[in-house]
Amino acid sequence: MGIRTFKPINSHVFAFLAGALLPLAFAPYDLPFMALVSIVLFLILLRSLTPKQAAVIGYAFGWGYFGHGVYWVYFSIHHFGHAPLWLAIIIMLGMVAILALYMALFAYLMNRFFKQNMAVRYLLAFPSLWVGLEALRGVLFTGFPWLSLGFSQIDTWLSGWAPVVGVLGVSWFVVVTVGVVLYCFYGVKRPRRVLSVVLLLVAWAGGFWLNEVNWTKPAGEPIKVALLQGNVPQEIKWLRSFRQINNGIYLDMTRQQVDVDLVVWPETSVPAFFHSVQDSLIPVLKREADDHQMDIILGLPVMPEGDSQYYNGLHSVRYPKEFYLKRHLVPLGEYMPLKPFSTIILGFLDIPLSDFSAGNNEQKLLTGGGYPFASSICYEDVFQQTSIDGLPEAAYLVNVSNDTWFGDTIAPYQHLQMARMRALESGRYLLRSTNTGITAIVDPSGQITRQAPMFKRFSLTGEITPLKGATPFVQGGWWWFLILIAVMIVISFLKRDIKK
Repeated sequence: MGIRTFKPINSHVFAFLAGALLPLAFAPYDLPFMALVSIVLFLILLRSLTPKQAAVIGYAFGWGYFGHGVYWVYFSIHHFGHAPLWLAIIIMLGMVAILALYMALFAYLMNRFFKQNMAVRYLLAFPSLWVGLEALRGVLFTGFPWLSLGFSQIDTWLSGWAPVVGVLGVSWFVVVTVGVVLYCFYGVKRPRRVLSVVLLLVAWAGGFWLNEVNWTKPAGEPIKVALLQGNVPQEIKWLRSFRQINNGIYLDMTRQQVDVDLVVWPETSVPAFFHSVQDSLIPVLKREADDHQMDIILGLPVMPEGDSQYYNGLHSVRYPKEFYLKRHLVPLGEYMPLKPFSTIILGFLDIPLSDFSAGNNEQKLLTGGGYPFASSICYEDVFQQTSIDGLPEAAYLVNVSNDTWFGDTIAPYQHLQMARMRALESGRYLLRSTNTGITAIVDPSGQITRQAPMFKRFSLTGEITPLKGATPFVQGGWWWFLILIAVMIVISFLKRDIKK
C-alpha cells in the first residue's frame, strides 16, 4: 500500500506509533537499532506530503517520541510534588506538546525546502537539520537535551565518535545511516548508491577503531572510592523530625569506610542548610576524614552568609571553603520559570526548597582523593556544555543526584545512560552517587564497572585511576562539529533546487 493511500487519521496514528518506537532505542530497553527503524518509518511517511501536512505528521511523531520517552514527568510531579493528578498530567502533556514542536518544525523544513534533490534531502539536509534542532533543544528555554539520539548508541560502534565530536556527533552518524538507507531505497544510480554505502561503512568502522583509542593517560596511582546510596524515602527525607536519623544513616555508612580515599554522599543527602550543620555534623565528618586520611564530599543546600539566595551545593569537608554550587537548575523542581505565572503552579506543589539560585558559570574545582574533579548535580550531566567545564584539569568526574523523584520508571535508566556518555566524551572515570539509585562507577569508555541495586541502602566501593590529557571533544571538537552542521545547512539550501 503506497503512502498516498493512507487516510489522514491513519497517517497521524502511524506517525505517533513510529515516534513511540524511538524511546525503545534508549535505556532501559536498550534496542539501539530501533532508532533507525523509527526514523526510517517517519521519513517514509513524510515523502509525499505538503509542508503543512508534514508539520502535522511531524507533530504526531513528536507526541509519540516524547510522550513515551518522558511520561515519567507526571509521576515526579504527582507522587513527590504532591500535585493533583490532573495538574501533573496537564504539565506533562504541556511539556510533550512543546517538545513535539521540534519534530513538527523539522518535518516542515524538510518538505518545504528539500524535496527535489535526493542527495541533498537525505545526506545533507536531513542529518544537519535533525542535529541542529537537537542542539537547539539543548539550550532553548534553559534546554532539555533528554533523549538526544546519540545517547542511544552508547553500546554500539558509533560510540567511538563521542570522544571526538560528542553526543550530537553520534546523533549525526545515526541519522546519516538512515539517510543512506532512504537515499538508496529511492532509486539513485548504482555508482552513487555504492559510494554512499561505502562511506557509511567507513563511518561505522571508524567508530569501531576509535573505541580502541586511549585519549587520556594516568595522572597518578589508583584511588579507592565509596559511593553511598542511603535509600531514604523522599516522603520523609525533609521532615525536621527525621533529619537526625537521616544524617545518622549516612554517618554510620561513612564510618564503615575505613580503607578508602574518597567517600561521596548523594545530592542533598543532608536535608539542611550548610550553616545549620556547620557546628554539628560537619566537625564530626571532618574528624572522620582526618582520622582516616580520606575526603568526604556531601550534597546539601547552601545559603552564604549575608545572602538571601540559596543554592544546591556540594561540599568537601576537609576544605572548609570548597563548595560547588549547581548552575543548571530543574524548572519547577528547583526554580520557578515564567514568574509570576509559575507561582500559581507552585501553590499546588509541595517541593522543599523549590526556588534555588544558580551558581556562577566559573567555579573552582573541588578536590577528592588528592586530585581535582569536575562536579555536576542531578541533571546537569545531561548537558554536554556544562559537563566539559573543568576539563582537562579535572582528573575524574563526580555526579550526585536524587533520582528518587523518578520513582520506579524508565527515567533513572535513561539518566544513567546519559551520564555514561559524559565519561566517554571526556575520557574520564565518572563517580555517580544517588539517593535510591542508580549509583555507579563508569570507566572512560562509558562502561559501568560497578553498580548498586536500586531502592536498597548500599555502599558501592571500587577503584578509579585519575587521568590527564584531553579528548578531541574536550579540546573543542564539539564546536567544530556545530560549525560543520551550520555549513551543511547552508550548502543544503544552496543546492536544494538541483534535481538529481
